[in-house]
Amino acid sequence: MDQAELDEVLRIATDYFRSQASSEEEAQKMLGLLAHTVQEQGAKLVHLGNYLFLVMVRGEGYVEVHTIGDEKNPTELIKNFEILASYLKNIGVKVAYTYAEDKKFLRLVRLTNLKVQNYESTVDGKKVHVFMVEL
Repeated sequence: MDQAELDEVLRIATDYFRSQASSEEEAQKMLGLLAHTVQEQGAKLVHLGNYLFLVMVRGEGYVEVHTIGDEKNPTELIKNFEILASYLKNIGVKVAYTYAEDKKFLRLVRLTNLKVQNYESTVDGKKVHVFMVEL
């Protein structure tokens, strides 16, 4: 990653965390947690367009994916999801999943060429919607 891309990754993450946090201090803590997470074995930050995808290995062929960013153009976000899926498949991932408290991804994944399963579960005591794709 060159300096220009590193600067862009930092900008995307910082802007996103500021939009999600109630204070600058909270946003900086979130940024620090991300920096710590990507240093762990099995965690990778993939930069596509105006999004960062935090990919964490959860088992052989299984990854958990979290999105960081704010893409104003849904077509670009859909394209980025499809590129990410292709990338993950090429490196041997069989199943990728993410989860959210709302169903915002359901509308998006219906517009992709991916066959995504959706179901409800509980994570950290909260009801969430899980989105899983077999690659």
